Amino acid sequence: MPVLQSLQSLQSLQSLQSLQSLQSLQSLQSLQSLQSLGAQPAASPVGYITAHDGIAGLWQGSAAANPRNIADPASLGLWGAQSQQIVLSNEMLSRLSYGTDPDSGAAVVYLLDQTDPSGTSPQLTAAPLVQMVAPTPEDFAAQARMVSDYADLRPDRISEITDQTAGTIGYYAHITGLEAPRHPATLKLLMLAQDCATHAAQQCKHILACHRPVALSPQIHPIIPTPTHSSLPSGHATEAFAVASLLSRLATAAPGTDTQLMHMAARIAVNRTIAGVHFPADSFAGAVLGMAISDAIAARAGQEDTVQPLRFNGAGIGTEDFFTTRVWHDGARQLPVTSDGVAITEQLPGTAGTDLSPLLARVWTDAVAEWTL
Repeated sequence: MPVLQSLQSLQSLQSLQSLQSLQSLQSLQSLQSLQSLGAQPAASPVGYITAHDGIAGLWQGSAAANPRNIADPASLGLWGAQSQQIVLSNEMLSRLSYGTDPDSGAAVVYLLDQTDPSGTSPQLTAAPLVQMVAPTPEDFAAQARMVSDYADLRPDRISEITDQTAGTIGYYAHITGLEAPRHPATLKLLMLAQDCATHAAQQCKHILACHRPVALSPQIHPIIPTPTHSSLPSGHATEAFAVASLLSRLATAAPGTDTQLMHMAARIAVNRTIAGVHFPADSFAGAVLGMAISDAIAARAGQEDTVQPLRFNGAGIGTEDFFTTRVWHDGARQLPVTSDGVAITEQLPGTAGTDLSPLLARVWTDAVAEWTL
């Protein structure tokens, strides 16, 4: 009997390990499905060695290399998924810069425009894309109570909150029918939006150095680990609105898709407040930055001539709460104000522009075609 029990224990362990291996494979395949058309088939180095020795034979010479197509957008498809995404990200990140406004203390995201009339001396000009002014300490104190009150929604939102700590694209796919095999170019753009949103949000977080809710009250009790960087703007809100705004430009066939996408972005943002790691003000700031990032990508891809720069003003935001219609209503973006008439979001004078990226223009064209078949 002990031997049988040991065998059964071993079989149970193996079954568990098999299940865990399957789950790990499924997780890996889910990730790869967002980046490529599938994983490479596995083979051992030893197998390759013996196969080579068995069939390669004597050297017969090699083919001549094809001519190189310098900077040809069509060449991108020849590279692996990770390499493609790095190249695409650099096409956009190279046109973003960051600074601080000395008068207001605002974090400033600049959109860069490269010109080269001579063809030998590229020159960059910068225009503000987003300015971001942090709330006052009194504003954050008022918003901390709001974070505490949001805890009542935790039982209803816990599944979403834990899902979204790992990623959010699946929630948009549920709305639009987004699938990796059918929409590879779209996924490249969405991952680009996420990457740019993350970089821009982190730079603004560093400049503004706003504390997290848990630093203001021991009664917050976050239900997920508090991230180890500052609070405003919310990275999840920035990514969510960048993705929703960009996808709403592509998935246009079904009426109301843009509104559903914006509702989802706002829900993802609010979930971070419910979890206890963000203030509502962080979501306002993230929505402004995320939409601006989407606009900048569209401009770099040749879809817009210029971008309207925006300013988020957190000073005086007090107990203003964040929800979809504060930033999106009746198919249009909104410029919310407080109950006292203080502008939370406002347009800056002038416009920002950037030069065309033939590479992003090619990917955008491919993405549009994926939604018109």
